[in-house]
Amino acid sequence: MRMRMRMRQRGFAVCAVCIVAVPATGIAAGQVGNDEKFVVVRAGRVITVSGEEYAPGMIVIADGKVRLVGQNLEYPDGATVIDARGQTVMPGMIHVRTRFGLPSYNRPGVRGDLKALDEVVLSQIEFEELLEAGFTAVCYTPFGDGIAGVAGVLRTGGAESARRVKDAAYLRVDMTDPASDKGTLRNALKKAQEEIDKVEKARQEWEKKQKEKAEAEKKQQEEQQKKEGEEPKPGDKPAPSPPKPEEKPQPPKPSPPKPGDPGAAPPVEAPKEGEKKEPEQFVPPAMDPAHLPLIDLIQKKYDVPLFIELDQASDYLHAEDVLKPHKEFPRVYWLGARLPNRASDYDYVVKALGEKKALVVVPPAIYYLPLTVEQYNLAAELTKAGCKVACAPWWDAPLEFDRVRSRLADLVRGGLARADALKSVTAHAAEAAGVADRLGTIEKDRDADLVFLSGDPLDPRSEVTQVMIGGEIVYERKDGRR
Repeated sequence: MRMRMRMRQRGFAVCAVCIVAVPATGIAAGQVGNDEKFVVVRAGRVITVSGEEYAPGMIVIADGKVRLVGQNLEYPDGATVIDARGQTVMPGMIHVRTRFGLPSYNRPGVRGDLKALDEVVLSQIEFEELLEAGFTAVCYTPFGDGIAGVAGVLRTGGAESARRVKDAAYLRVDMTDPASDKGTLRNALKKAQEEIDKVEKARQEWEKKQKEKAEAEKKQQEEQQKKEGEEPKPGDKPAPSPPKPEEKPQPPKPSPPKPGDPGAAPPVEAPKEGEKKEPEQFVPPAMDPAHLPLIDLIQKKYDVPLFIELDQASDYLHAEDVLKPHKEFPRVYWLGARLPNRASDYDYVVKALGEKKALVVVPPAIYYLPLTVEQYNLAAELTKAGCKVACAPWWDAPLEFDRVRSRLADLVRGGLARADALKSVTAHAAEAAGVADRLGTIEKDRDADLVFLSGDPLDPRSEVTQVMIGGEIVYERKDGRR
């Protein structure tokens, strides 16, 4: 088989002249770096999520990033070839909201200075349980009420130096108890604005002092020039000198200390010829670090969006009431505080979320409408309304991780489009975690974080056989193990 594969590779090299004229189907000699490491995946099926599916399909990977995806692609001699012609390959799944392996605790108030990734000790978490289910990245969220802190994204495998994908993914805002959470958010926004005003006031005072200083220097300079203009001219009679008082003998004055002697002043370096004095710079007063993410949002720096957690439809209305003056804030909504298959009234706000084209994260489950036995496919209804929907497991348990794909299949049977179901754990999940520029799809320049399955991703009988992160296989299923 290896000899046959080498012959196939040589065959592709011989035919290079025939296909170099079509860059989309191959890699020309000028496109290959001297030290690039190439890996080629030959799959029975490639689901890119971003567009076309290829059956069979190929993925050409260079230095851990996707270079080409399609069919009958050219690749350099010496590339490592992975034969997955009996398997389906798709982007790795992303868990948008997790505390897997981390403790839970009650931490109310405003803690925007805290980062969830600072709590993670890689050696103490069994990431293999996530890899087995097909998750290549997870977004760790801070725990607590109010404004709990900043979430961050980690890869579930690969070189430790490359595990951190993004330190600041979103700012978690709890709105499941509006009686207290609404006031916390409103006061936090007020405090953030006060911090901005404090700096602006300090800047204005500094600018005023600088202006006064400049005016004083200018006045002094004008007086000096005027004084110099009043000096006696040649031919003028000198003014009579006053009589000198009788001088008395004075004791000798002590000589000043020499440089280096105790009490001597430090030597003052004379400015070099042509050297200009650096202008004074404004040094702003320190801001409260707990409110910095909100300050960035108000100042339109948009470092992190708000991740607003809701328990029922009215929580959404309370959150939007507080955020009415800040409509430009980027938001992600988590509709999933209730237990699975319980009654939910989220249907009351589906239309409003759709009008915003909101990015919404939900558990992959079918709800019941309140006080009825009528099932309600929230993910499908949100998608129809115009939302982007990401799905995240109900809770952090290996069994639940393993059930995500079968739960997505339930949503598809209930009316959610297959493409939207796959995007909910890949492309849309990557967007919710702030890493859509690197993860979530199989396309040029994205990280080669891939999942290999024995069959269709939504077939409950299919299993994760291998997981690739950054172009390296980091997990292989053992026989007889799911």
